[in-house]
Amino acid sequence: MLNRLSQLLEFSIRPRSAMFRWSFAAGVFLVALLARLKIGPALPPGFPYLTFFPAVIVTTFVCGLWPGVAAATASGIAAWYFFIEPFHSFTLDGATAMALGFYALIVTVDVLLIHLMQEALLRLRAESARQSRERELSQQLAESREVMFQELQHRISNNLQVIGALMALQRGAVQDKKARRIIDQAATRLELIGRIHRRLQDPSGQRVELGVFLGRLCDDLLDAAGATGVKVHLQADSVLLPPEQTVPMALILMELVSNALEHGFAHQGQGRIAIELRQLEPATIQLTVLDDGAGLPPDFDLETTQSLGLRIVRALAAQLGASFEMQRAPRGTACGLLLPVR
Repeated sequence: MLNRLSQLLEFSIRPRSAMFRWSFAAGVFLVALLARLKIGPALPPGFPYLTFFPAVIVTTFVCGLWPGVAAATASGIAAWYFFIEPFHSFTLDGATAMALGFYALIVTVDVLLIHLMQEALLRLRAESARQSRERELSQQLAESREVMFQELQHRISNNLQVIGALMALQRGAVQDKKARRIIDQAATRLELIGRIHRRLQDPSGQRVELGVFLGRLCDDLLDAAGATGVKVHLQADSVLLPPEQTVPMALILMELVSNALEHGFAHQGQGRIAIELRQLEPATIQLTVLDDGAGLPPDFDLETTQSLGLRIVRALAAQLGASFEMQRAPRGTACGLLLPVR
């Protein structure tokens, strides 16, 4: 029923020319007048507006407010002249005035109701069209933003990897072994950071499955270091983090694994790195990195170490609001990070 009414209202507000609307109003009025004249002899006294009420309603519905007002006015005058005693005159007495007042009240209510419904439907249609345009514009902006974001991330990751490659090429001109090693480490870091950026190219800011992400990062680290004898074993709970926390976590793990490869397995060339990612409670996760390498030197102090990698780890942990510790294990080194999840 409501659907049918909506369809009728949609029909009533279709654009129509002024000639059609006024011609239609005149035609409906003439049909109503002729019908009333035709059936008049068969009606008892007191039904002067019988055919005019439908005429006014149909005219207002199809042609709008002013043709409806004109049809109501013409119908009232015709009913007064032809069908209210004394016939064929415009005599106005108490009974006639009451009949005309009743007619005016009814047609005014009918015309206003139809007009207000049409106006409401027109406003609703305009609002719907505006929202549709806004949705289309928002979609276009979102698509443009996504393209621009991906292009920006693509350029950043490319530039990082190009800088890393240039540093690796420059390494050949450096004779000092320590300097060559530092350049190698910096080039590797830049290349891996570029890969991290590529994998986080998501402008919508969706949370990342951290365990899967870290597993791929470890594969990249072993591949970049050429450490074929070192195996990484990752056990991870389902942990979702936003990109702004995933990137520092990835960089921390990168430094810890690189540190184990460089120092823990520097002489033995093979070993095992166990990585655990645990959801301790809804707002805290724990990252543990345990290797069975050479272990920490006797005089090691995390607070005073000059290792660039570990200083980076401590800075990133502070940025995340996390606590980081590093200690000797029965075999090798154990590192632990407690991270509050935002």
